[in-house]
Amino acid sequence: MTPSWPGPETRPFAVLGFPVRHSLSPAMHNAAFRALGLDACYLALAVAPPDLGPALAGARALGFGGLNVTVPHKEQALAVAAEVDPEAREIGAANTLVPCPGGWRAHNTDAEGLLRALAADLGFRAPGRRCLILGAGGAARAAAVALRRAGAKEILVANRNVARAQALAATLARVEAVDLAAAPGRLGPGDLVVSATPEGLDPKGRWPWPPSLLSAGTYAYDLAYRPGGETALALAAREAGLIAASGRSMLLHQGALAFTLWTGSPPPLDAMTQALAPPAEPPEADPQTR
Repeated sequence: MTPSWPGPETRPFAVLGFPVRHSLSPAMHNAAFRALGLDACYLALAVAPPDLGPALAGARALGFGGLNVTVPHKEQALAVAAEVDPEAREIGAANTLVPCPGGWRAHNTDAEGLLRALAADLGFRAPGRRCLILGAGGAARAAAVALRRAGAKEILVANRNVARAQALAATLARVEAVDLAAAPGRLGPGDLVVSATPEGLDPKGRWPWPPSLLSAGTYAYDLAYRPGGETALALAAREAGLIAASGRSMLLHQGALAFTLWTGSPPPLDAMTQALAPPAEPPEADPQTR
């Protein structure tokens, strides 16, 4: 007889966000648990910002084995953590929480996840390259830390709110805030544009940044992802002839790192990758049989 699942011994894990219903993390992590035969389940839980503290305390009391936190909780999760990993402290945000004495230990797997995704999806290597990051929040900071650590020649940050970009650059060595209008002239073949904002997620919309940022020969990567397909940045960049991708692969790699932090086991990447595969496009109907 097959045991019920989840059962009384099943250990819960979750991602906390607001909103969070679009997340593919449950499909990815539940596939990983199944592949390794672990009695665990992963949930997506919508938590409003004022409720994050009680939610973290409740999850700890209920025996959750680990948590991910996503927008808008990454900075607050770091602030309330009982322990903080050095990389998460440098980035100023957490995306992974591991139980520890007194609460949660905060980690950030976004930076390393981005580097692995850039290599896998674009064949991009940072040494000697200029990198332009669009956005000035926690995701932009993680991208800047990652690319600086990987040896980028120059890291530029642009945001519609120039003061926010300047504030981010002021806290990180070798990072420069630039005006959007001047940014295209700073990039050349082999350089990288990273979108660290949720803009452009509407598949019916257009990429909202200046088209001149997508100059010939540059690479483009969107940290965001759409469950059903590509983001507007990836689509616009490919139309312009660039090598581009959106953040599904980054989700995989940061999730794989989080999985190992929680379980101590190597992640089953094949199972996780398959769980993240976008749905197949339905075949076009034969005009004679429509």
